[in-house]
Amino acid sequence: MNSNIHYAISGELHSEELGQLLQSVKMNAYSDEKRNRIISGSTAYVTARDAGSLVGFGRIISDGATLAYINNMAVSPQYQRQGIGQTILETLMRIAKDVTSIYLYTNTADALYIRYGFKLSEKRLYILRNS
Repeated sequence: MNSNIHYAISGELHSEELGQLLQSVKMNAYSDEKRNRIISGSTAYVTARDAGSLVGFGRIISDGATLAYINNMAVSPQYQRQGIGQTILETLMRIAKDVTSIYLYTNTADALYIRYGFKLSEKRLYILRNS
């Protein structure tokens, strides 16, 4: 684990650096406006920084009672497999506290989520996409 990494909950975060991180892991980098809404509309988010540079991010959206949704988990490729995603996930799960269910949707890092007790849902996932 990299001991030079500094984590913050809902600390300073700029749209441009979030876009660069998301793009580095081949996720949708979104427009500047949407990234700003991601930041401001999150219940909380966790940043991981090395020497001030954003190297990890994850966010949670929650009603604080029955459900929470973890989204946009990303760790810069050169920082992966150093425990950064694990620390971000653990922090987000602590933020979720005692909600009934924590959801996440992913097409990567399945082993990480399974280690933390997440199970593949038996429900169907429906998505309505607005262009």
